[in-house]
Amino acid sequence: MNKIQIHFDGDIATNHQVSMRTLGRSIYHLQNALDRAYIENKYGSIWKHARMRAQDYDESTFLVQEPAEGGYVLDFLANNQITKKIVDRLASAITPAIEEAMKQGEDATQTIVQQIETKKTQVDKELIQLQNFENLINNPSRKIIRSYGDRSITKEIDQILAIIRSKHAGSSTFELITHGTQSHKYTFDRSLSERFHGVVSKRGIGDPVLYIAKVISLDSKNKSGKILNVINEKTANIHFTNDADFFKAKDFLGTNAEMTFIGCPIIEYGAFDPQAGDIYFIEIS
Repeated sequence: MNKIQIHFDGDIATNHQVSMRTLGRSIYHLQNALDRAYIENKYGSIWKHARMRAQDYDESTFLVQEPAEGGYVLDFLANNQITKKIVDRLASAITPAIEEAMKQGEDATQTIVQQIETKKTQVDKELIQLQNFENLINNPSRKIIRSYGDRSITKEIDQILAIIRSKHAGSSTFELITHGTQSHKYTFDRSLSERFHGVVSKRGIGDPVLYIAKVISLDSKNKSGKILNVINEKTANIHFTNDADFFKAKDFLGTNAEMTFIGCPIIEYGAFDPQAGDIYFIEIS
């Protein structure tokens, strides 16, 4: 039998009960994490905005059991080889993240803006070799050290842990237990939840890439937008660090003209979706 158990304890659990908001949020994001594990297992990879298909539900269903005492304890059970692989994939994504969180020290990494400015200088002085989009797909950056599936799964777990990080949770813990091929128990208090968030949300940028795209929309307030990559016909988010760069892209909005530009893929928790991942604008090429 394959099992996932969630266990809230401390101030957040009153008389062995939790609020509807706490339960609903935790189950929603846990299901999302399981869906991503399933998609990766079935289709070989996970990608941004990937969604389950109707025919996928039956073989990936976990059944909710009666709540148990001891804080608030809830089990989810399934019994087939596919759900075992789902549970194992969930554990394989969480384990290295929590191990890194437990030993995390002070982070002296440059900010995104500082990294972008460094890349702009390197590009301007031709100190770095540009790659085209096809090379990005075939030869990912050395900074990409794990699969996008790890990032996708841990992001959902991090959303559950936001409940424990909240000041309204008081002194509370969240425990996640997985039983697949092996059993794993992960216990988070506020401190570990905060460090876990720091690990899985850590952002950096990859090496500059030459993109060809059409500008679909722009948001001047947030200095961001959406583009259509003409090579793979997928949409991606694009970000700008200043108004001058933003207005360079604005010239292409509504024209249907192709914008050839240099951009850096955003790498989060050492992972990136090369097909449709977010990009930081560097310069028009």
